[in-house]
Amino acid sequence: MPILIIAFNRPELLKNLLKSLKTYKPKKIYFACDGPRIGNKLDYEKCKKIKEIVETELSWECQVFKKIQNENIGVKLNINSALDWFFEEEKMGIIIEDDCDPSESFFYFCEELLTKYKDEEKVKIISGNYYHGNIIEKDSYYFSKCPGTHGWATWRRVWKENEKNMDSWNGKLEIFWLTKYLKYDFVKAHYFYKKFSDSFKGVIKSWDYQLLYSVWRKNGLIIRPYKSLCKHIGWGDDATHSKRPDQHPDVVIKNINFPMEHPKTFKVNDKLDNIEIKQTRNLYFWKYIFYKIKKKLFNKHHH
Repeated sequence: MPILIIAFNRPELLKNLLKSLKTYKPKKIYFACDGPRIGNKLDYEKCKKIKEIVETELSWECQVFKKIQNENIGVKLNINSALDWFFEEEKMGIIIEDDCDPSESFFYFCEELLTKYKDEEKVKIISGNYYHGNIIEKDSYYFSKCPGTHGWATWRRVWKENEKNMDSWNGKLEIFWLTKYLKYDFVKAHYFYKKFSDSFKGVIKSWDYQLLYSVWRKNGLIIRPYKSLCKHIGWGDDATHSKRPDQHPDVVIKNINFPMEHPKTFKVNDKLDNIEIKQTRNLYFWKYIFYKIKKKLFNKHHH
């Protein structure tokens, strides 16, 4: 299965990632590397190292395609243009950023499910992420509404539907379908409305809320494993966005068992989704309400 690797200025992390690919030995790898920020000497050195790694670290026979920027275009543009480029060439594939640590079975998990669901319009994303404790399930994965793009896979058909600029965004009216979609959970609806609205306005410089918006608009399903197959390890000072310490220190990558057990129906696991949204986004009803009131008062007071 073709793999798209997205990198920037962390040579050590890229080296680690390529090591973890050694057993899977993909036949095709696409590298999309952002360039150095203007006037940043350290970036110039690190980005040069990244180019060297791309040239020298692959120890198996494979086709390599490169899209290496000469100067920095930023996360949003780099990832969007990388995915455009990748899906012009490929019908499906695995996408992984340099700051992800995959288990060996992550790649086989994605490959099997990309093939299994390639014509299933409802299924939009295969994620390698799982944030819960051990739950013993007979199935290997579940269907979810929650995103997880720290190691993921998808199809050209899904990327084509992605509204990079959220062209269908209807301003305040969006809260209505969101509230219904999130089963009348007002806090969740308000939280995601705000995230989508900020992404639409460019306040949030991301690419992934737009993708989530596009998936939800189509009532799409996201596959999530019952074990963490890939973990985001790019926390701390070197990170572009995640400057704080690891949000999920207890998440340990594991391997999944094959042959996989597939769920019999396309039912969303609302129970796990609720736990995840509350925990990872801190959306506890009264906590959220008080936080919003406090913020409003603070802003009023400081204007």
